[in-house]
Formats: sequence, C-alpha cells, structure tokens
Amino acid sequence: MKIGNDGLIEIVIDLLKAHNIRHVVISPGGTNYGFVSRVQNDSFFKCYSVVDERSAVYFAIGLYLQTNETIAMSCTSAQATRNYIPGLTEAYYKKVPIFAITMCKHPRFELQGYMQAPIQDSLPVDCVKQSYKVPYLTDANDYLHIVRVINQAILELDHMGKGPVQLCVPKLDWSIDGEVKEKRTITRYSNVDYAQPQIKGKKILVVVGEHIPFNDLEKSALEHFCEKTNSCIYVNHLSNYSGKYSVNGNLLLAGMSVEYFKNNLCPDILITIGGQTGDYPLYNILSSQTLNNVEHWSVSTDGNVVDTYDKLTCVFQMDEMAFFNAFSENKVENHPYYFTWKSLIDGSQYPDNIPFSSVAIASLLHENIPDNAVVQFSILHSLRIWNFFKLKPSVSCFSNVGAFGIDGGLSTLIGQSFATDELCFMIIGDLAFYYDMNSIGIRGIRNNVRILIVNNNGGVEFKLGSGVNMKETDRYVAAAGHYTNAKGWAESCGFDYYCITSEKEFEKVVPTFTSVSNKPIIIEAMIKDVDEVAAHESIIELNSKRDLRSAVKHSIKNSVNAIIKKH
Repeated sequence: MKIGNDGLIEIVIDLLKAHNIRHVVISPGGTNYGFVSRVQNDSFFKCYSVVDERSAVYFAIGLYLQTNETIAMSCTSAQATRNYIPGLTEAYYKKVPIFAITMCKHPRFELQGYMQAPIQDSLPVDCVKQSYKVPYLTDANDYLHIVRVINQAILELDHMGKGPVQLCVPKLDWSIDGEVKEKRTITRYSNVDYAQPQIKGKKILVVVGEHIPFNDLEKSALEHFCEKTNSCIYVNHLSNYSGKYSVNGNLLLAGMSVEYFKNNLCPDILITIGGQTGDYPLYNILSSQTLNNVEHWSVSTDGNVVDTYDKLTCVFQMDEMAFFNAFSENKVENHPYYFTWKSLIDGSQYPDNIPFSSVAIASLLHENIPDNAVVQFSILHSLRIWNFFKLKPSVSCFSNVGAFGIDGGLSTLIGQSFATDELCFMIIGDLAFYYDMNSIGIRGIRNNVRILIVNNNGGVEFKLGSGVNMKETDRYVAAAGHYTNAKGWAESCGFDYYCITSEKEFEKVVPTFTSVSNKPIIIEAMIKDVDEVAAHESIIELNSKRDLRSAVKHSIKNSVNAIIKKH
C-alpha cells in the first residue's frame, strides 16, 4: 500500500476505472498535478482541457447531454472550487451526474494563513447532492476509510435520482522529516499591559502581511517600537509599508538555505500583523522545524489562532497600534539585527543578459511606475517576480491573496481605477487574464487603466523546478495553447493595444504606458516559457552563490558606525 499523495491519487483513479467513469474535464493547477499527470497518460481516460472552471462545468454538462455518461472533473485548490458553483447549480437542477474532484491542502492548513488553502467542501445545498471529503492517506485505517468514502460518493451520483457530487481530496505539499517533540502552549492576551511578555535583549522580526497603506500614526507606532527594541520589519509589496527599519528580503530568502538563516538571521520572536504575505520564500524558511526556538506572536483584532509557521505561542487580540505602543523598553542604542538584514539585502545582485521574460520586464519597468500609482499583481509568478524589485514608497500594491485564487485580479484593479485618478497597473499572466478578460468590457472603463499581460503560453508556475517535462506539463496542467493574443478583444473594448516580443520593443512603449493618455492601455508581452524559467533560475542562482559572510561582517561595521554617529 502506497501512502501519501501518490497512494491517495492511485485509489481515486482505480475507483474511477472500476465504476467506468472515463471522461475527465481538467482545469489547470498545481494542487491537482498528481491526478492530472496520471489520467492524461492513461488510455482509459478521455481528457478535455478547459481553463476556466466556470466554463468547465457547463462544458461537462454538454458532454453528458451527448454521451449520457457520468463526467468527472478536476480542479486545483483555492478559488477553483468556488468557480464550479454556477455550473454545478445548473447540473443539480438539471440532474446531471457530474463528479467534481476538487483538490485541497492538508486539513491542518485550513484557516491558518497558508497559501491557497480555503475550505473546499462548503458548497451550497443546491449545488451538489452531497459533498464528501477523504482523509489524507497515512496508514491502513485511512486506506479503508478512503476506499469506502470514494465508493459512496460515486454511488451517490445516481442514487435516488441523478445529480452532481463533490469529492474533496487533500494533498500535502511537503512532508516533515523527523519527530516533532516540543509541545507548545499558546496564550491569548487581550491587554498587553496586564501580562506583558518579555522582549528585552531579543531579536525581533516583525512580518507585515497584506495590509492597506499605513497612516502616519500607525507608521509612527511601528517605528517607535523598533527604536526601543532590536527589531527588523520584513515587508513585501503587499505590506504597503516603507519605514526606517523595513527591509524587502524576498530575493534574499529565495536563494538562502535554512541553515544559513538559522545561524545569521533567525529571530527570537516573530511578530506578524496583517493578512497573508503571499511570500513563499519567507514561508519555506520560517516553517522549518529546525527553527525550534522561535516564538511567534500574532497580533490581530479578531484574536484567532493562526499558526502559519507552526511556532505560535502568543495571540494578542488587539489593534496593532495598541500593541506596538504598549511596550516601554529602554531605547536600543544600535540595531544589529536590522543592520544584518539590511547589509545582506543591499548586496542583492541582478543578472545581465537575461532573456526577454518577467524578470527582464520588471527590471525595466519597476523604476518607471509613477508616484502614487496603484499596482495589482496576479498571484504566484507575477507577484513573486515583482517582489524581487523595489517600487517607490508611495506606490500602493495589492493582490488577491485572501483566498489566493487565480481569477478576479483584473476586476479588482478596474474597481480601484474607478475610485482614484492615479494610474492603475495590472501585472497579469495569460491564464489569469483569460479568466478575467470580460472585465475590460465593463461600461465606463477609465483611461487610467494599464494592463501588462505576460503571455508565456500557459501557467509557467507549473514549469518551474528541475526535472519538469514542459511538453507533458503543457498538455493539461499548464493548459498551453489556449489562445493566441488579446488584440481583437482589447481594441474592441476601446484599449490602445501593443504586442511586444523583445526588450527593445518594450523600452519604446514604456513612456506611453506610464504616462497619462486618452485611452486605457494594454501591453501584451509574448514570452517563451523556456526563457521565463531560465530568467527565474538565473536571478535565484546568482543570489544564492554570492558571498554572504562578507555581508554579515559589513553589518557589524554598520552597527558600530550607527553607535558612533549617535555619540
């Protein structure tokens, strides 16, 4: 018996075959990669690629109406399941047997600030006849449970009348090696003055997740806290914070080993405010079980237990300003922890002669985004790449990292454009644009909209990493070859449209793209997926190989100089 992801998917596929369910409508994604890679290479199944889950269910209904056979469906986690709802509702009232296999993250990540892990099995009562959720496969008990539940779910498709059924299948993104021995006690505080934990002499990392722009009082409270403590504020673009002790360490962490972080940058106390970070390099390091002496303090008005990094010890149910204003430590004379971070980040390097790619585009454009502009990033690759580059402090940044789904980013940006006169930029991949392209036809769309489509032929997110077979991934996982370009639709909606294929072409259109114009503008950059992957690997590799030891020595020098300047 196989355990884990592979064993669970094997059971699902074997039982689909046993019940003669052979049609599978597939929407692209990473969480359903294991399932899709198996069925696309199995001659028993007939597979169909439909990018948008909203269309996919209606497509499946059409298949059923002609074949009179049960149609299986596969989607990834995050908002994908929610996009099934309209079509499943139609199937429910039409009595069509749709077997919706929706992937989810391991149950322990639900409601814990983990990327792409909203609750998946919460569909409306008139959407499916029944929702079933199998456990993650760890032993023979789970195996027996899984086999029974999947059979039960399939039988429900035509039990007492036909209709759609959901099967929610968990996937573990990675396993934890070794035994977790330490038992943590989590304490909730509603008044920090009543029972104030000690912070004197400790290294403190304040991580600011997704946050609306800070006002002057909020920024002052946070900076004042850092003045009194040995703190550093870790931010990315979604933090919407730029202050005296803030650092954007995304590129640094992307190429750093856990061991190096543990020896040089690991905090004693981690304080988190705001929503999700969307920051995978940060998560990958902070969630490491080897960082077993870190205390995580969560500050939020709801006081919910959100143990994102498996290190939570204190929950402060209060306003952020109240928390930061409550500490009255003596002022720290130097700030060695901050200077260590700053020195390492100041040494970040950017490769020369990279191919035309998201990295090249961000490198050319980031300094030209005007003051006070609004920028919306589509999730994952666009957000990841742009966090490697600095933006002006007055630029406010957003991304749909709440439920962390691919769709809706463009609609969000256009909604913002109606409420501000500043230029509003959307950085979006071709798949994400495909999901939300109807939004550019919204009545009254304004001239301050700027959309940059990075068309790299499918979801390049699924093509990153060593050993990836791009041709196999393109078939259904990355959904390559779905359309050519957005020119016709863009121009019919009143946009000025530019299609570019090189850095030189992009450089020519940047001044127009970043200036006031009479029409909204779309640039579509046609990029080869191999170049996209190569550029991403190049910038990570360059920064993982640089001499970090000299940077640490430089941070000590900066810390000493800071003391001298104050005296």
